[in-house]
Amino acid sequence: MVMRAIVVAAAATAARAAQSFYPALGPYSSRSADTLDTHFAQMAAAGIDAAVLSWTGRPDAEAVSDTQGVVTDNAVAAAAAAARAHGVGAAIHLEPYEGRHPTSVRRDLEYLVGAYGDALHRMPRRPCGDEPALPVVYVYDAYHNTKEDWAELLCPGGARSIRGTAHDVVAIATLLDARERALVDEGCFDGFYTYFATEGFTFGSTARNWAQLATWARERNLHFSPSVGPGYNDTRVRPWNRAATRDRADGRYYTKMLRSAATSGADMISITSFNEWGEGTQIEPAARPERGAGTPAVDSHLAYEYPDMYLDITRKVVARFKHTRPPEAEL
Repeated sequence: MVMRAIVVAAAATAARAAQSFYPALGPYSSRSADTLDTHFAQMAAAGIDAAVLSWTGRPDAEAVSDTQGVVTDNAVAAAAAAARAHGVGAAIHLEPYEGRHPTSVRRDLEYLVGAYGDALHRMPRRPCGDEPALPVVYVYDAYHNTKEDWAELLCPGGARSIRGTAHDVVAIATLLDARERALVDEGCFDGFYTYFATEGFTFGSTARNWAQLATWARERNLHFSPSVGPGYNDTRVRPWNRAATRDRADGRYYTKMLRSAATSGADMISITSFNEWGEGTQIEPAARPERGAGTPAVDSHLAYEYPDMYLDITRKVVARFKHTRPPEAEL
């Protein structure tokens, strides 16, 4: 087993209006070559193995953008190339879209593997054993479809099965509720992740549940990736969502979540996020902006003692995690 640290990175533009923090790079586009080079250099230095890129649909499909109208497919090639240049992988975060169904997801995977397969992050389908390394796809909100639907696509005997084909992938599902273990298991996913940076928001994002989830995953030889974050604050986007806010506590919140994940027995950790500024979950360097026209009041800058604070926390905890004795060696 190889211990991995994965970061969920939003493929978007850092804007000023809808965030409580200000990027050290200033406003930028994630399609900028210089920005991508900087970001992946930072991830590599922090010990991150792969970035999971938001992907909202095929260019030939009707639904090719998220709810803010952001098209992401045209950013994948440049991001994957920049990642590879720094020894970092690039996986896909398959976002929900209207009409998403195993039939359409099969077309998505055929497109993704065909267009980007050689550039995508790969790992074995199972933590233990000699499974082949395949491109990695995270399926966000997998519960939007039934376990029977997913079985058609992901089980070897499914009517639309990708298993053993040229478009096979390591499919990692979100697990929010304890009951969704049946969806992961019977839907033939290769693993699961918890996504939310708000500790206690769901069963999956509650740290005290991670040890039992790790045990359950090992019993089935599945990947388990508890998701951690440095805090959460999306009230500039969703003013009604204050209950989900989690204060950064000068880095203590993030450190505690990372350590909980690292000691849970999981074989991977996912970090939500690298640069989701709108939800205040970014670990990317931030700084107090210069005051001037159009610059917002930034009240939360003090959550960063210095710009690289969260990258440094990541590097220290991830380095220890990767040298942890693999759980299966203790069985």
